Amino acid sequence: MYLTSLVLLCAINMLAVCGVALLIGYTGLFTMGHAGFMAIGAYGATLLYLKLGVPYIPALLLGGAIAALISIIIGYPPLKSKLSGDYFAIATLGFGEIVRLVIANTKPVFNGALGIPGIPKMTSVWSALLFMAIGVYLMRNYIKSQYGKNCIAIQQQEIAAEMIGINVLKVKLTSLMISAFYCGVAGGMFAFYATFISPNTYGEAKSTDLLASVVVGGINSISGPLLASIVFTLLPEVLRFIVEWRLVVYGLVFVVMMLFRPEGFLGYKEISFKGLKKFIKAGRGTGNG
Repeated sequence: MYLTSLVLLCAINMLAVCGVALLIGYTGLFTMGHAGFMAIGAYGATLLYLKLGVPYIPALLLGGAIAALISIIIGYPPLKSKLSGDYFAIATLGFGEIVRLVIANTKPVFNGALGIPGIPKMTSVWSALLFMAIGVYLMRNYIKSQYGKNCIAIQQQEIAAEMIGINVLKVKLTSLMISAFYCGVAGGMFAFYATFISPNTYGEAKSTDLLASVVVGGINSISGPLLASIVFTLLPEVLRFIVEWRLVVYGLVFVVMMLFRPEGFLGYKEISFKGLKKFIKAGRGTGNG
C-alpha cells in the first residue's frame, strides 16, 4: 500500500511537471505559482463532482479547463506587457498566493481554510499512470510539432522569432494554457486520492517542487524533469529526519546544478528506447571485452 501510494504520487507529480516543463524548459517563461493552477483544478473538479454530479473523468478535464481559462485572464496582461524572466516569475508567485488566500477566505463555496473533506477516493494508481502516460505522449507530440518548435525559437531568441513571423504572445499564452491545464488535472487527481483538500495543500512549497524538477531535470527535455519529479517526490520520504531542512537541501541542489550543469541533468536530451538499446549493447560489448 505504501509503495503503491508513492507510485501514484509520482505519476500525479510527473503530469504536473510535464506541463511546467513546456512553459519553463521550452518557452522560457519561469513560473513560481503553478500550484495555484493545481488548486483551481482540484477545487473545480471536486465541486463539479460533489455539487453538480459530474462524473470523475469529465470533472478532472473540466477542472483543468477552468485552470486553463483563468491562465488566460492572469497571463495576458503581463505577457502583453512583455514581462519575462524574474518579472513573470514574480507575477506568477503573486498569483499562486492570491489563489490560496481567496480560497482560504471564501467559506460559502470553498469552505474557507477548513477545506473540503469527504471527497470520494476515485484516483487509483492505474488511472494516475494512464493519465500520466497519455499526458506525456501528447506533450511529446506537441513539442515535436511546429507549435513546439515555435516555443523553442522564442526561448532561444525571442526577437528573431518575432522577426520571422511567429506570434510571440499567442505562443506564450498557448504554452501557459497547456501547462495550466496539465497542473489543473493533476491537482484534481490528487484531490480524489487524498479525499481532502485545503488551501495549504497547494502552497508555495508545491510550486517550488515543480520549478525544482524542471531546473534540475533539464531545459528542452521532458525525460529529465520527469525523472527529477520522481526524485523530488521520494526525497521528502528519505529526508523525514531533517524535514525542516528540506528547502535548504533544495537550495544546495540548485547551486550545485547551476555551477556544474546549468542546462540541467538531461538538458537538450531525451531518454528513448533506441538510446537504451545502444546503452545496453555498449554495456554488453564492454563486458565481453
